[in-house]
Amino acid sequence: MDNYVVPVMQQDTLSAQVIRFLLGLISEKRLKVGDLVPSEVKVSEMLQVSRGIVRESYRALASIGVLSVQSGKRPRIREMDPSVLAQFFAYAAATSQISPKQILELRRVIEMQAAALAAANGTEEELELIKEAGQRLHDYPISHPDWIKHDYELHVAIANAVHNPLFQLIIRALRAPLEESMRVGIESQVSSHTETHIVELHDRIVEAICRRNAEAASNAIEEHFNAPVSALLRKGIASAAY
Repeated sequence: MDNYVVPVMQQDTLSAQVIRFLLGLISEKRLKVGDLVPSEVKVSEMLQVSRGIVRESYRALASIGVLSVQSGKRPRIREMDPSVLAQFFAYAAATSQISPKQILELRRVIEMQAAALAAANGTEEELELIKEAGQRLHDYPISHPDWIKHDYELHVAIANAVHNPLFQLIIRALRAPLEESMRVGIESQVSSHTETHIVELHDRIVEAICRRNAEAASNAIEEHFNAPVSALLRKGIASAAY
């Protein structure tokens, strides 16, 4: 802290300037997850602004997932949280700035690459977890509420095997805006043929990854998103419109 340059604060945008100061401090000091940041009192004294302004800035950084703030404790650097990014996507979808179709297109590209990388990079233990997650999809019909949960767990297991935390972060975040449409779509009378096809495609994805066939895994994911999942979303979106 002693070697960090303290800026002169302007009165019109104090909170924004405190946020920039804190982000600069985090970057300059190369703080890691769990590291403490200066207390409200310390920052207030350094910048000559009120503790209320500093508290507001900390809360703003907490809301975007940068800091973990608890009453009576100094803030800490927070681990990446997909819920923050999920809120952004949900807001963008709710305000019609992006559509479920556009979210689906992005997820398809990311998950195709995730499947290929999982086949190449996954450990034997991770491949076993993928296999177990895929098997659980046979425990319920897809109309059962737990089926979507197990489907989600399979995709997260695949993302874990990539060994790149950004894949898991984005896949988790993109799931939330689509999940309700998928649930409504499933409730809108999915045919037995469609249900069987969806489960079989998941089996192909799992099998290809466990055989370490990256191309086959990517192709199975692409087919999964191009047909069955898109159909469920169309049903869900159409049902929600009436």
